[in-house]
Amino acid sequence: MNKTKLIIVLLTSLALGACSNSDDDELTSQQPKFYPMTIEVTENPMVQVGKAESRPTRAAITTTPTFTGFNMSYVYSSGASSVPIVATKDSEGKWSSTGSWPGTSDEVTWYAYTNGTFNQTEDANKFPYINFTVEEAAASQHDLLVATASGTNSGTGGKLSFTFDHVCAALRFYVKKSTNLSGYTVTVSSIVLRNVVNQGKYYYGSKEWTLTESRSNYTLLSSAKTLGSGSGDYQLLNGSEDNSYLFLIPQTLTAWNPSGALSNTYLEVTCTITNTSTSTQVYSGTAYIPFAATFEKGTKYDVKINIGKNSLYKSTDTKIISD
Repeated sequence: MNKTKLIIVLLTSLALGACSNSDDDELTSQQPKFYPMTIEVTENPMVQVGKAESRPTRAAITTTPTFTGFNMSYVYSSGASSVPIVATKDSEGKWSSTGSWPGTSDEVTWYAYTNGTFNQTEDANKFPYINFTVEEAAASQHDLLVATASGTNSGTGGKLSFTFDHVCAALRFYVKKSTNLSGYTVTVSSIVLRNVVNQGKYYYGSKEWTLTESRSNYTLLSSAKTLGSGSGDYQLLNGSEDNSYLFLIPQTLTAWNPSGALSNTYLEVTCTITNTSTSTQVYSGTAYIPFAATFEKGTKYDVKINIGKNSLYKSTDTKIISD
């Protein structure tokens, strides 16, 4: 586990005792009494799994040293926070916050999160959760980390300890052409991942997601690449090795069935294919590749797209190259 301690001082004021009639006592009674809160932050890093192959960038992974800020909401016997408490780090690495500890003797549960919106279920259970949407725009892409801590101000001495978990899946996409297209020049100018669930609720108690029916598309490539077919010819689609991740809500993607209308999940590829020996253009336009995968939270995947004759369709049940 990577551990980085971040110290945040939250200032809270309590009214002092009864005032005397003297000017000095009146001045003293107006001065707030501060209770500093220190927060220790650690992180459970993402796990790298084996290569996820596809027959048929965007952002960097957030780590505790790269935190620039996160939100905290709390729940205790007297209620819950109505607005998130924001913790931010300045250019010198010093942290400050907009909020304070709600009292000194109540047991308070704190919920930390780097993105999304904190809520509780509307039933009697009041289960806490984060409502989160994965943005389509690359510049808006963010990892989601969550953590909890609990105690009383007096019992903890004002100190809380958060251990953040990554609760999205992080995907890097690579592409090459299959060896059965080695006699063709294949240039791709756009690749879009279609029909992926983009909104859900992450529940702190069960540590599980519930997904909505909302779906989105994600552009994986927007500039032209001419593909090789060798084992070492996979090209990263966007960014560099460290900042090309697409963050998705954990889910199982069901592939489009080429025998039917476009549905479920597929890759939409804008490409040009030319017979290398004759210089004859075989195809230029939009092609489709069925795409299926299962992605779990807290896990990194290298997704390798292998564009070949057997997976590249130009319409229902019609392959671009059938020989």
